Amino acid sequence: MTATPRTTGRHRATRRHRWVWPVALGLVVAVGTALLGTGGTYALWNGTASTAATSVRSATATITVGTLSSMNTTVLGPGTSTRGTFTVRNTGSIPLSMRVATTSATSSSTAALGELTLRLATVSSAADCAAGLAGASGRLATFDTGSSSFTLPAGASGVGCVEVVLDADAPQSVAGATTDFTLTVTGTQVSA
Repeated sequence: MTATPRTTGRHRATRRHRWVWPVALGLVVAVGTALLGTGGTYALWNGTASTAATSVRSATATITVGTLSSMNTTVLGPGTSTRGTFTVRNTGSIPLSMRVATTSATSSSTAALGELTLRLATVSSAADCAAGLAGASGRLATFDTGSSSFTLPAGASGVGCVEVVLDADAPQSVAGATTDFTLTVTGTQVSA
């Protein structure tokens, strides 16, 4: 048996669906043309109105602190104290939680810093500042009332009574020592 070579080309599938592309194109053109004519309005009834203009203003948190009155008019002996006062005013527009802390303390005798106690109390007036008032207390060099010793309302003032006490058992080595210190007053916005 010998095979006879084919003289005709490969068989092609018949193109039965030649009409699909022209019909689809015609349909797209017809729909597009129809929609172009209706694109003028898609009317929905609506209305708008605006509120009157208003402003929002943030609060201010500011304080002023008066000078601590002179405390060096009285010399300290073991177990004695000296007092001074200062004023603080909340000049802002919100209540502030107040904190008072020693931010600087130096002494001609380093031992003296370990023998001095600072007491702080709020009083109605400078005349009310007396020895032994209740309030915050700690070593002078590290004194800190903490973050919320008292709250000062907006526009209000307060008077701080500062008492520095030399320990009753202070050694002779602190005799004649001079100590300088700085108290820093910080006001922090009270949470709403």
